[in-house]
Amino acid sequence: MNPLMTATLVGFMLGANCGWFFTDLYFNAELADIKTEQAESLAAAEQLFRQRYLEEINRGEALSAQLSATETQLQTRTEEVQRAISKVTTGKRCLDSAAVRLLNRTPARDDSALPETACPSVTESGAIATDTDVAGWIGGAQYHYDTCRARLNTLIDFETGRPNERVNYK
Repeated sequence: MNPLMTATLVGFMLGANCGWFFTDLYFNAELADIKTEQAESLAAAEQLFRQRYLEEINRGEALSAQLSATETQLQTRTEEVQRAISKVTTGKRCLDSAAVRLLNRTPARDDSALPETACPSVTESGAIATDTDVAGWIGGAQYHYDTCRARLNTLIDFETGRPNERVNYK
């Protein structure tokens, strides 16, 4: 083999090996930088998640405590209304049996075979509602409505109080 050709071949092989060696070093360093950046980004995202998670838990607990206080207040007010109903109502007939059956969703029975009687007293007829019964029902319905409204408002407060920003995990 010609010495020039041998030198060229040795130079080519030496250059290829040096090129491969330095290219490998360069890209290994780049890969290490990418892995480090990815690990830092993941750690930052995890820290942000934990922070927001704790904020959501604290906000939820505060709203739950507020809702519990509201429900206690509503319960107390309803009990006061129920106790006061007997003082402001007379116990007189308010709704007759047909109205009570309709409101209770019970089927009407055929009363045509029964003889007409004089107006039954309040104590004789179990199928009537007195003004006390109606007032008690209204008080209970108001309590349930206000409790439902307070719970829905708390859910709305929880959802509207949530941060809307999106996290950029760069």
